[in-house]
Amino acid sequence: MSDFGDFNTPSEDPTADFLARERAALGEDADFFSSESISSPAVNDLLTPSTLPMSPSVFDEIPQDSPTAPQQQPTNDVYSAFEAEFPKAEELETSHAFHKALLPEEEPETVRQWREKQQEIIAERDAASAKKKEDMIKHAREEIDKFYEDYNDKKQRAIEENRSREETTEKNREQVSSSANIWERVVNEIDIKSAKTGYHTRDVSRMKELLLSLRKDASAPGNIVA
Repeated sequence: MSDFGDFNTPSEDPTADFLARERAALGEDADFFSSESISSPAVNDLLTPSTLPMSPSVFDEIPQDSPTAPQQQPTNDVYSAFEAEFPKAEELETSHAFHKALLPEEEPETVRQWREKQQEIIAERDAASAKKKEDMIKHAREEIDKFYEDYNDKKQRAIEENRSREETTEKNREQVSSSANIWERVVNEIDIKSAKTGYHTRDVSRMKELLLSLRKDASAPGNIVA
């Protein structure tokens, strides 16, 4: 070891400097990583030249319970602090919260009043709609009855008018048939008043004048026919 020279201990503790910088960076979270089992002197002892292994046989002399053995206490402390702050999901009262969520909540007073008001409005609307429907049906029945009544009256009047017209026509026919002048019968069967027609029809006024002259002529052919 004389070839390597003497190992000089540094004037400042690098471990303490490192821990100070880490604490400044972590702030309050640095307390989670602190442990009584870890101490600066123990780390310093590992860094001193006297504790450095000189040969492989030195590792066999280190006991298992030696302070230089790896410590798991800091990690366990971190896990314990984390579990204390954030418990396991299995330990939460999930079943109680689930059953509480399934229970129906009490309806607020305002919602209950609104629901009752809506039911009243719907009931009034249904009643008004039913009354309006009943009035429409009643009015429709009255209109149907009135229609059939007017229809029957018009039908009866038309029947009476047709019967009266038929009786008048029969009487005129009997009078014409009793006359010996055949041309008079012809003139009675045609409409003399409408002798003049429009421009879109043929003018038969000359024909009607001829029939009138034959009716007046006693010696016209056909007058002898009874």
